[in-house]
Amino acid sequence: MKRLLLASSLVLSTAAFAATNIPLEQQISSFTVVEVTTPANLHKMTMMGLEGGADGGATGGVTGGGTTTPEPTPAPTIGDRADTAGKVIQTARDLVALGEAFYELVKKGRPSNVTEFAPISVVPRNAETKEYVDPFDLEGFSMPVERSFVAKVKNGTGSEVVNFTYKVIYSYGGSFDGKGKYLTNVMVVPGAIKTSYGWDFNAKMTLSGVMNHGTRANPIAGAMVNIKYQMNSWSAAFERNDTIHVTGAGELKNFLAQ
Repeated sequence: MKRLLLASSLVLSTAAFAATNIPLEQQISSFTVVEVTTPANLHKMTMMGLEGGADGGATGGVTGGGTTTPEPTPAPTIGDRADTAGKVIQTARDLVALGEAFYELVKKGRPSNVTEFAPISVVPRNAETKEYVDPFDLEGFSMPVERSFVAKVKNGTGSEVVNFTYKVIYSYGGSFDGKGKYLTNVMVVPGAIKTSYGWDFNAKMTLSGVMNHGTRANPIAGAMVNIKYQMNSWSAAFERNDTIHVTGAGELKNFLAQ
């Protein structure tokens, strides 16, 4: 079976750099995203909901520079079940994606509160009712898998002006009536974000597509999420898109623009 690959795209505004009167401090020389080693506490997920300051201190926002880091929030209870499945956001023959089609990861240098959004699940349709199967009716999901990434932006002098960390978290292998391998709780969780004065950084997660890597009788769900970064200084603009692909068999493949 052919695996669907979505190539990452990289868009760079070159006109801004052609002008000789732009200081090196306001130019972008590199934008890299790499996967980093996940800590030993693999299943400890940290969610955040905080406001970054604008004074350049330890919790500074984009105006004054500084670093914004996550704070833990209470874990959801069983009473929250009705709100966790989300809405239908995409369909692919016998597969249905539930959750949020997109949400902000970073807005103007501050991480968003991802607990406001339902994570993505890729589930089957019930052959009899033709309705989607509730993720809570699937069995055998793995413990959450966590993969960590860091995005770094450097200016024309080689100084780091943005450092943004985030995690891709998902559970895989859930089955329905003993068949299939499906996904649940797929999400991109923003971590710490550090920006220098004069740089405006935004990032957003979007569900790019769902697919079946198995057969109709025994499906293996796949989901592709796109992470779009937008970087601006007073005189330069930069945009980048990366794609991360996870499957019901537990695989994760990243397509990072270099």
